[in-house]
Amino acid sequence: MSSPPSSTPPRGTSARRATIIDVAARAGVSRQTVTRAVNDMPGISAATRERVLRAAQELNYRPSRFGRGLVEQGPTTLGVVIKDLSNSFFAELGAALVRSSAPHGWNVVLAEIDHAPEPERVAVELSRRVDAIVGYGVDIDDIRGAIGMPVVHLDGSARQAESAGVVQFGAAAAMDDLARHLEVSGVRRPMVLDLAMAGAAGPSIRAQGLVAALDRIRGAAAAPVVAVDARDGHRDVLEAVLADGADALIAFNDELAVRLLHGLRSLGVDVPGRVRVVGVDGLAISGLVTPELTTLAIDIAEIAEQTVALVAGMLEGAVPLHGEQALRTVPYRLLVRDSA
Repeated sequence: MSSPPSSTPPRGTSARRATIIDVAARAGVSRQTVTRAVNDMPGISAATRERVLRAAQELNYRPSRFGRGLVEQGPTTLGVVIKDLSNSFFAELGAALVRSSAPHGWNVVLAEIDHAPEPERVAVELSRRVDAIVGYGVDIDDIRGAIGMPVVHLDGSARQAESAGVVQFGAAAAMDDLARHLEVSGVRRPMVLDLAMAGAAGPSIRAQGLVAALDRIRGAAAAPVVAVDARDGHRDVLEAVLADGADALIAFNDELAVRLLHGLRSLGVDVPGRVRVVGVDGLAISGLVTPELTTLAIDIAEIAEQTVALVAGMLEGAVPLHGEQALRTVPYRLLVRDSA
């Protein structure tokens, strides 16, 4: 007959990561029953499954990965879900997360959403092989087990902190600083160039924030938003917005802004004399073009440090998996250069 559930953690679990044996001892079941419960397999009652999952949560247990042994789970593995590695922002962020994880001795696994056969399944599949998930577009609803898996949304909202960790990118103050700078510089007809995204019902949240900040310049006539492809068709767009009298172009990100600078140069348009150009993100490429790009910059290394610290706290049990204590903010700042 199995022993009753223990009210205290098994001896020694405070000094090491909990194993399947610890969970079985606390729940008063066999190791096989723990395996069935955490993997949502048939053959056990709902009450037993609930008891095992509760014990796993209390011990902050994560199942072993890659089929490794039941007792020793090996180094912590962090899963990073990003949109597109060919985008410089995500490439820099992925590299920063690897560097920030190294002092902890963690492994890092990167997974792309945009080029995956089933984008909605990326986080779910990755969750079976890692100890924690961070990234963009992470759908946690189907992550199996719900037994203490740290999940952190990057560029997330305070509302998302109700169910997971969040690292916010604080943009409002920097957007206001940009609007003041452009106004003082004589800009009267700014335009926001948003990225065209499949299935989008309207402007991106970032574009909406820029429009709201630019209200101080445009007044009742809100700054127009033009959705453009990330890589193609910019010449036609530039000709149209210049004909419309735009004197400042605020691009969705630095990559788009650099492409716009190239297009304006091919058209013989003076920057910043005829039109000013602004990007967002503060990537390395923003300082390698002529004229150097004015941008709303964010410290990618700081994003990585805050994210890894948050995950480490969750894994250790020092930080809850959601709520106010699981919310961090990294601010943007206005970096004024020659293009605006």
